Amino acid sequence: MRISTQVFYQRNTESVLTQQSKLSQQNIHLSTQKRVINGSDDAVAIATIQRLKQDISVGEQYIKNGEMADTANRLEDTSLTQVTNILQRVRENLVQSGNGTLNGDNREALAKDLEGLRDELVGVANTKDGNSQYIFAGFDVDTQPFQKNEFGSIDYHGDNGGRDYKVGAGVFVKGNDSGASIFTDITEGNGTFVSEGSTNNSGSGVIDEASVIDSKQASAFAGEDYTISISESAGSDPEYSVYGLKETAVTGDAQINISSININDPGFSLVEPALFDPAAPGGVSIAFAATANPSELEVTINGVAAVPAKVLDLTDTQQQSFTINGITFEIEGQPDPTDTYTLNKYIEPTPYTEGQSIEFNGVKTELKGKVEPSDNFTLRQSGKKDVFSTIQDAIDALRIPGEDGVSKAQREMRLDMSRHQIDNAMDTVSGVHTAVGARMRTIDNQRESTEDFNLTSKTTLSGLEDLDMASAVSDFKMQMSLLEVTQQTFIQMQSLSLFKLL
Repeated sequence: MRISTQVFYQRNTESVLTQQSKLSQQNIHLSTQKRVINGSDDAVAIATIQRLKQDISVGEQYIKNGEMADTANRLEDTSLTQVTNILQRVRENLVQSGNGTLNGDNREALAKDLEGLRDELVGVANTKDGNSQYIFAGFDVDTQPFQKNEFGSIDYHGDNGGRDYKVGAGVFVKGNDSGASIFTDITEGNGTFVSEGSTNNSGSGVIDEASVIDSKQASAFAGEDYTISISESAGSDPEYSVYGLKETAVTGDAQINISSININDPGFSLVEPALFDPAAPGGVSIAFAATANPSELEVTINGVAAVPAKVLDLTDTQQQSFTINGITFEIEGQPDPTDTYTLNKYIEPTPYTEGQSIEFNGVKTELKGKVEPSDNFTLRQSGKKDVFSTIQDAIDALRIPGEDGVSKAQREMRLDMSRHQIDNAMDTVSGVHTAVGARMRTIDNQRESTEDFNLTSKTTLSGLEDLDMASAVSDFKMQMSLLEVTQQTFIQMQSLSLFKLL
């Protein structure tokens, strides 16, 4: 068989190129210090390597998310500490306002201090982060959340959202709380009732905060507001009666409060409710009737309109007051023509004794001081109120003029309710503050867990893809020697010729 020179040349060239390719691949592995670079390096290991790299990448993203969440929560933590300090100073002023030796100048000084504290609190509530975003605006981070309106009160312009950060597999951590949950949704009064005295009272009586002494009985009257009305008696002592107002069928958004009841009014006998008996309700119905004007509703009691007619102006967004046959009630919002409320009587006229406990429907309260006929006190169901309005209420109360018993009683009741509401605000802030601390602990725990997981994954990954340098260098030198031998053989094969043998 003849073997041509071309065949020798081709085979030797392929051999040299093959050895060069192997040496190049080994050089790449040495430079990267990786045993497995391509799937062909280890078909079994490459899938595990890719999965581990993906897991490590996800873990690193969790850590980055945690760092952002931690920064956001630490800023909120600092802000909430400032809020707590401000509210504590507000409370100290309110406690000081209870000092009976204070005069008008002293109270004005406290009022001005409270104004400064309120403005300081608004500033903290409008805190921005490093990206100039408002931290208490919910999702609406580019809008200043707390702004003063044309009436001087503070409105919230954010939303109820909160940004979440994924800091672990299935673990989300909030980065902020909405201003609504911290500053506006504060429980009124003592959390059950708001105790108030009518601004038209002529006596120096004060109503104490109400408490529930029989929760089962009180639950049967849940949502009902109460009015304690003072009237003249046949003897020398005044008498008190207790009435309650509840929603019967309401679809509108109006709020109705009975502010006073004058049982001495000549027309009161026409609308006086009977003593409430669960088996035979004897309440009085307060309803609204449509008129020829679509923007007005006529107010009726037991289906009878007042003379002259009492008309509710639906275009008026302010509180409107009506007095019909001795019953005065305040309406805010817009009722529907089908809305009805029921006025019940729970305690018949009873002689008043100062400091005597007044108990009804599982509720207990107390009247103190001198009361006069036609004085009225209310126990209104606690709602929600923003902390800025509470501070403003305290400011307004401090500025009630006069040193007589009536003025002192008004100041005492209003400041007492403000103290309760500031306590509620501090409890709310404390609860949010605790939640922020818990979130920061969660972030720390997840970071440690992720770092441990990544360390284990990197160790496993290193065992699969990292190069054994000693063995690799030895193989590289051997491959280099093979290449040199191949090259020398190629050179010698090229020099073969019959002419050299002649």
